Order: sequence, then C-alpha cells, then structure tokens
Amino acid sequence: MIRAALLAVLVLCGACSKSTSTGESAGSGSATKLVNTPAIDDFRATERTVLATFNDALHRQKANQIDELALADAIDHDVLPPWRELRARIAKAEIPPADADLFATLTHYLAARETAFAAYAAALRAPSDAAAQPHYATYHAQADAATDDARHLGTLFRSL
Repeated sequence: MIRAALLAVLVLCGACSKSTSTGESAGSGSATKLVNTPAIDDFRATERTVLATFNDALHRQKANQIDELALADAIDHDVLPPWRELRARIAKAEIPPADADLFATLTHYLAARETAFAAYAAALRAPSDAAAQPHYATYHAQADAATDDARHLGTLFRSL
C-alpha cells in the first residue's frame, strides 16, 4: 500500500515535467513573464530521468525481481546521487527576478523529494515495523509537501 501511494505521488510529479507554452505569470495577475532558463530545462530532463529510475526500481521490487533491500540500494545509488547533483546545480543557478517564486518552490520541491526518497530507503532497511514507522512518517509528510510543490510548479511552468 505504501509503495502504491509512493507511485501515485511520483505520477503527480510528472506534472512538473510537462511541456508548456509561453504566457503570463500566474498569481496576482502580473504581466511579468517567467523566463525559461537552462536550469529549468535541466530540472525537467533530470527529474524525468530520476523519477523513471525510481519507478523502474519500484516496479522491479513489486514484481519480486528485487527485494526491499535492493530497492533501498537502488534509491541510495541510482536515485539520490543524481537528485542531489540536480539540487546543487539549481542552487547555483542564476535566477531571473521574474522566476523567484518558481525557483523558491523548485528548491523546496527538490529538498522535500530528496528527504522522502531517503526516508523511504531508511524505512525499507529498518529492522522492524516499529523502527520503520518514523521513517514512513517522514516519507509521507515530505512526499505530501513535494506533491503540493509539484502542483504549484506545474502552474508556474504552464505560464513560461
């Protein structure tokens, strides 16, 4: 059930990666146009790839091709490193003033998703259900925050 919930959350994140058209900024009716920077293109491509890697590992575990510990290893070795590298690149990106809200949300999304990934891997490695519960609680809270951010990002991306 938790894996199904995780999959549903990640599918919602796909909204962040949809193609968008040029338009006016969402929000208070401002005519300031958002700027599609190389960092945004990097985010879209890398997010899509990392989420596909995660979903592939999750599907392999659900199909009993790998066990939960192998899923945790896949998260630690194949998901988290490129995600953390993306976070570092976004943190160093030059942000046009019109994109301040977008990058603030993007930064929060990246942090929340990373924490969720790490908590999920920790829960999978926990020695007991009781020991896993705090990690699952962290995972759920951060996955929910990331989903909210993904929705907001989707709105902002549609206004690029």
